[in-house]
Amino acid sequence: MDEVHIRRKLEHIGICLKEDTTFENNCKELFDEIILIHQALPGVDYNEVDLSTEFLGYELKAPLVIEAITGGHVQVKAVNEKLAMIANEYGISIGTGSQRPILTSNFSDEVVETYRVVRERARDVPVIGNIGITQIRLLSVEDVKRLVDSIQADALAIHLNPAQELVQPEGDRNFKKDILLRIADLVKELGIPIMVKEVGNGLSMETIKSFREMGVRIFDVAGACGTNWVKVEAYRNPEKSLLREVGLSLSNHKWGIPTPLSLVESRAASPDSTIIASGGVWNGIYAAKMFALGADLAGFARPILKALVEHGYEGARKYLERYIAELRAVVFLAGAENVRELRAKPIVLGPRLVGYMSARGINVEDYIKKTRRGAIG
Repeated sequence: MDEVHIRRKLEHIGICLKEDTTFENNCKELFDEIILIHQALPGVDYNEVDLSTEFLGYELKAPLVIEAITGGHVQVKAVNEKLAMIANEYGISIGTGSQRPILTSNFSDEVVETYRVVRERARDVPVIGNIGITQIRLLSVEDVKRLVDSIQADALAIHLNPAQELVQPEGDRNFKKDILLRIADLVKELGIPIMVKEVGNGLSMETIKSFREMGVRIFDVAGACGTNWVKVEAYRNPEKSLLREVGLSLSNHKWGIPTPLSLVESRAASPDSTIIASGGVWNGIYAAKMFALGADLAGFARPILKALVEHGYEGARKYLERYIAELRAVVFLAGAENVRELRAKPIVLGPRLVGYMSARGINVEDYIKKTRRGAIG
């Protein structure tokens, strides 16, 4: 077993739970700039509001994803198990942490089981596997098939994390675009959908277009509003080391694309794709705003992990119940019968959002009237 990768997994969780490693204050203004119009006569029976959605061949009870968190060590198996049980109970999707430890352990049963437990406890919802794009460069299609088969994943998320790898002491820093040809091969031959996701610094239009050309049609923006993995890795470096200083400097300058902006870029670049809005989308109000702005699903990780660790299984359930109740309330008060209808409801955007969209060549009026609706437009 590769102790370096296993130790890193445990350090990540410890730092995330103990240190201030979020972008949260960076984005409140942006989320506030997305205004859904209150309807005093909604024209909807609250008891008939439907949050269900189809994703990866399953019908979810709510359009939510418990994002990739962990795996690879017996100490985190219980975390994955409980989160999977919650996902199954509430009918939402769940992703695993990076499966790299499976590779470095040569598919050790002990390591594989810390991931496979997600499938075992979440039989009725989509399970999303996970591997970094820098690992894909070293793997054949058959290797990747074995990786996803080991946990019976319904899709594979390939994560892009150049900023994190840059600051990570053991980081892999080759992100040349020749890897795109390997992605095209996987799209054609893997047998399950490929998702491309960031890990906390957002996806740009340019990145979306590059992967779209390779056939990818599912994107998770993971914008710079949630957990700041550059800061997490900075804390793993020794005091006053160059990597630590660079990481903290990038964090202080809020490097990355905030989630609402990354969502707009992604939807504009690939109108017919499935877009997951994650990165600080930690309550149902924010989730509703992301759906109105063009997202198909919303994802979160840190707050449900924190609730689980600090308040146990029931604490995590209560967090999710409140999240879903908030989302249902906004759908109702905006006069929609379901989440998809939010993308056609009146919306007002503030000056920072409008200015950013214009600077990036996105026609604001066209986006609101048509583009945000995606495939339902």
